[in-house]
Amino acid sequence: MNITYESHQAALVFCITGDLTTDDADNFKRTVQEHLADTTRNIILDCKELGLVDSVGLESLLWLSDELNHDGNKLKFASVPETVQRIFELTRLNRVFSVHETVEQAARSFA
Repeated sequence: MNITYESHQAALVFCITGDLTTDDADNFKRTVQEHLADTTRNIILDCKELGLVDSVGLESLLWLSDELNHDGNKLKFASVPETVQRIFELTRLNRVFSVHETVEQAARSFA
């Protein structure tokens, strides 16, 4: 898994490339925490290059959502592949997560 980020006016945008699994969860949390320590802001996860998400990966996403909600911020998802959307549906996380077709749509939804 590789994570890159960009700072935008509405949110920090993290782009995840590869899988978010047990092997990657600690790296994901550590990377996100480094940026949350600097400034707590809304976050958009750009998932267009995201492959597999396992149960520990889902826990990491829930953790991030909870961390942001504690500070009055939000987590939004953009460009989620069909396989990952299906996982969200099967686990009923589609009721918890805010999913948008593009990063731009996710950013506009903060307004």
